[in-house]
Amino acid sequence: MSRDDSCDTGVAILSFLTGTVVGAGIALLITPKTGEETREMLADYGHEFKNKVSDIPDHLKERSHDAADRGHDMIGRGKDLIHRGTEMVNEGKEYLEEKKQTLNAAIDAGRQAMRDEKERLESKTGLEEEEQV
Repeated sequence: MSRDDSCDTGVAILSFLTGTVVGAGIALLITPKTGEETREMLADYGHEFKNKVSDIPDHLKERSHDAADRGHDMIGRGKDLIHRGTEMVNEGKEYLEEKKQTLNAAIDAGRQAMRDEKERLESKTGLEEEEQV
């Protein structure tokens, strides 16, 4: 959860509570009641609103702790992935180095075989020329 999500959640809760208070106020003004009954209802709504608003910081704290815990978990997983990736790269480098050495050895052996064959053919050709003379 991003920081914006936490802010949006707080704004949504505050908007809901504000709407509740406004709606209750309109309902009180429209409903025919005595002044004393209306004052008691307003006082009840005021206490209820105060209790709900006081719960908001606790709610936001819980959500921020949850978000922080998830963030720490994600960072830990990211570090593990980086570590595994580094290990894979190192293994890949070792594998390529081994294959490079094998290929170089094969190329050297091929070159040596060509030299040997060239010498053998030259010596054979030289013998045939001597026999023809």
